[in-house]
Amino acid sequence: MARTRMPKPRPKTTKPAANAKASPASSKSASRAATTAKKTAATTSAHRDSTGAAPTTTAHTSAARVPAAPAAPPADVVVLGSHPCCYFAATLLSEIGVPIVHATLPGEVLPERLVLINPATFDLHASLKDLSKRLELAPIYGLLILGDDANTRSEHVGKSVLGYVARMSDFRDAIVADAKQANVPTFDARALEINRLDERGVELAIDGVSLRPKLLIVGGDLTPQQRKVLDIPQAWDREVPRRYTYMCLKGTDWVERQDKPTMAMSLDLKGTLQWAWLMAGTREVMAAVEEPADGAGGNGSNTMLRNWIDVLIRHHVLHTNGRAIDFSEANSVTLPLAGALAQEDVANRTLLIGPAGGFFTACAEDIYPNCWSALFAVDVVKRALKERHLQDALGAFRQRWGTTLGDYLRGPQQNLRFLLPLVYRNPVMTARMTEAILAGTSVVR
Repeated sequence: MARTRMPKPRPKTTKPAANAKASPASSKSASRAATTAKKTAATTSAHRDSTGAAPTTTAHTSAARVPAAPAAPPADVVVLGSHPCCYFAATLLSEIGVPIVHATLPGEVLPERLVLINPATFDLHASLKDLSKRLELAPIYGLLILGDDANTRSEHVGKSVLGYVARMSDFRDAIVADAKQANVPTFDARALEINRLDERGVELAIDGVSLRPKLLIVGGDLTPQQRKVLDIPQAWDREVPRRYTYMCLKGTDWVERQDKPTMAMSLDLKGTLQWAWLMAGTREVMAAVEEPADGAGGNGSNTMLRNWIDVLIRHHVLHTNGRAIDFSEANSVTLPLAGALAQEDVANRTLLIGPAGGFFTACAEDIYPNCWSALFAVDVVKRALKERHLQDALGAFRQRWGTTLGDYLRGPQQNLRFLLPLVYRNPVMTARMTEAILAGTSVVR
């Protein structure tokens, strides 16, 4: 017998009266509810995943945002290196409107030491003129050239200042401040990748930020792989690198005060034709020696430094006043003295300046020739960026500095063994040797 389903009774609803009006409060509440529902639906729809399923978060929870990658500043030129000449080049390019980025090199260390500064440094460019007022400078009026024995010496004192002694860190800090004033974008790089070159420029990344400059200016040491990409020689010629060993002695009472101070030097320490210096700064003095980096001279760096200290004491130039000298405090750096004369300084879309280009003089002078190389590079880059064939235009770099800075780099080392007896006996030759070392003029006139 078929069963008959009985319909379920409907619940009774109460209809509002036809002439009844909704209260204002209930209307606003309903409106807010409708608006919330629409926003919830829109949010849910917008955040569905690729399968079409709604997210598990509630309607009021926004999706987590992924941090955007750091934006790469526009750059036609990237300057690499911590030497003051690198900041100087970046500042000059920024001032003439070239899109520029500067970056230090990972792990690069600029040792603290005293440096000799040619007064002509402050005339290289208008931006350097006020540096002499911002730095602690100890003036030098000439040289005191010492032989190994206490009876061999010669001195020349000029009428005007021939050089200054300053701290490397003070000079660098002043140049860095100028770069900041010029709003140069700078990376204190922890990672550098130079990937490849093409017709558009150089593909590289600094701390994960991708850049595509048209060319590079390099002032510091790159890795072997990076040098290979840019076609930079992997090593200097054997005779170029020199070990420069130095030690700072705190205080200024190590030397006597003079109205016109001179810098003590040896031009033939222990009969090896290796040079040595005693620089007196405003807060310390520094003894330094140079020798072949490969040890071909047959003497250890500390041995030569000890010999030089002994010479200074023997001549009563350095006064220990009973203080012991701790030679374990000595430091060494390798400098490519006059290396620019022996190595090509134009690579693939790259100019080498400063230490990377070997723009130290044969006399181990640092600041002036290295900053001068930056000035030449900026002039060449400014012209090259306007040329259709950029690489060909970069070739003018060596021609630009070769006839001026090139002569300055050579120094008076040639025929030095024959000139030394004259330097000790002839005041004219002493004056010429002093001017050759401090001002870059020729000994032979």
